[in-house]
Amino acid sequence: AFQRMLDVFPHVYIPAGTYLVDGSLTASIDKQSIKGARFNVESSKANLNEAQDNLDKTSIYAPDNGTVSLLNVEKGERVVGTMQMEGTEIMRIADLSVMEVEVDVNENDINRIAKNDTASIDVDAFINEKFKGIVTEIANSARSESSGSMGSSADQVTNFPVKIRIRKSSYDHLIDTSQAISTPFRPGMSSIVEIMTETKKAVESVPILSVTTRKPERKHDQQSYDDDPKEVVFLYQGGIALRKKVTTGIQDDYYIQIKEGVKPGEQVISGPYNVVSKVLKDSMNVTIKKNTKPTSSF
Repeated sequence: AFQRMLDVFPHVYIPAGTYLVDGSLTASIDKQSIKGARFNVESSKANLNEAQDNLDKTSIYAPDNGTVSLLNVEKGERVVGTMQMEGTEIMRIADLSVMEVEVDVNENDINRIAKNDTASIDVDAFINEKFKGIVTEIANSARSESSGSMGSSADQVTNFPVKIRIRKSSYDHLIDTSQAISTPFRPGMSSIVEIMTETKKAVESVPILSVTTRKPERKHDQQSYDDDPKEVVFLYQGGIALRKKVTTGIQDDYYIQIKEGVKPGEQVISGPYNVVSKVLKDSMNVTIKKNTKPTSSF
């Protein structure tokens, strides 16, 4: 028994047969052995924590409420997820109660758009419906795409992704309350968006095809001459087209604001682009087309 104690307690301070007082130091374990034992305990704890963490990762929980919009992996299929490579996308969970449209806006127009701008949305799946939205996010980095088949840098089109949230009030009437999914839309649907960057009411406007650019006519006795093209319209007065310089403002796909140059009640000539921009001349005789009324400036 004493020999086994020597194996455990290598440092024995008293000889055999010595009378001991209560509390006297009789033996001690080597400190390096204690440190080694403690290290083994900590190492075992770390291994246990790592094993528990790996075990927890075998169960995947939904991070939030939503609907499974995409399922890439079925039961029994292998998935990959390591430090060295990208993990396998198992599924996508979408909150379909809040729908957004992502559109690409050209770099020439991106500076006109601001957060909280209103938008009109046409979804291909709902032909006779128009939805309202609001701009919630404008990307700071561009996304370049090649428009040519060869993919040269000259053919690249630079666009900025813009996100628009669809107002629920504009599609409430399409929601089927008997279904679990509380939205008529599905992720990936195609749409066309018009963003209202500026709105003005009760302003003078004419059809956008009525406005063209022409160089000013030079008079014979005119010393200085400004040959920069100016925006003009042609007014209809007694069968004659009269050219009038105008100052324009905001516009949409059909109408353009006239700030100066046209008075209320004056008739503006509108027609095909080629006719207004090239064929029509000042003081030219014109005839109103049958069954076509002249366009007013309002």
